[in-house]
Amino acid sequence: MNFNFLENCIVGVCDAAPLEEERKRLLATPTPFVTRDIEKRINPAKSLPGAKSIIVVGKAYEPSPTNNLSSLAYGTDYHITLRKILEDLVNHLSCNSLVMVDSGPLSERAFAVKAGLGFWGKNGMVISPKLGSYFNIGLLIVDIVLPYSKPINKKCPDDCNLCIEACPNNAIGKPMECASYHTQKKSVPSQKELAGQLYGCDICQACCPLNRKVQQDYIDPHTILNMKEDIFTQTSMGWRGLEHLKRNASIILDKKGE
Repeated sequence: MNFNFLENCIVGVCDAAPLEEERKRLLATPTPFVTRDIEKRINPAKSLPGAKSIIVVGKAYEPSPTNNLSSLAYGTDYHITLRKILEDLVNHLSCNSLVMVDSGPLSERAFAVKAGLGFWGKNGMVISPKLGSYFNIGLLIVDIVLPYSKPINKKCPDDCNLCIEACPNNAIGKPMECASYHTQKKSVPSQKELAGQLYGCDICQACCPLNRKVQQDYIDPHTILNMKEDIFTQTSMGWRGLEHLKRNASIILDKKGE
């Protein structure tokens, strides 16, 4: 079989049993933009009755070339590209299936860890020995039993707290305080909440010694104010709209008195 569509991807498989160990963490850590129904977040059968296995695919992406605009803001919307990969994978299987790319209730990162794609970083990201944390996660739930991958028995060094120390909002473990959330929420953020970020925030990833490094520049918020709709719509920022991004740019510029 030709699996060239999985190039630059990491793949693992886990069983579809409910992730009971994830329940406590989810109850203790409110997360934005997801369902509050914990059962739907930990139990694949709530989304696909008869679920037996989950194929988890991680698609690599390039680190952001700027320090105030997330990596996910660049290039074609990963929801489109990763969904296409999973749909191509479906064509090689004979079973009932369901594709999820940031579109369903399941805790994608937790299932990625269970499927052996990586281990939990202190910043809450999944870190792959091959890709670091620079990859998007997609799930393919199926109603057949497949060979399962082994989880990675590894963790961040006890004495490394760079991501915790670098976070401008002291938000590690507190998603509702993360600058990334504040750049995306509908309500108007404060200058302090944005922490200089236009959309998303990669600070905790960029400082991680397990990630590859790139030369980063600062994108002038005026560039965002002058951005045209046709450049913007095919990115993962498109769901919020260009005016939302311009709102953030205006708040940042106002901080500078410009």
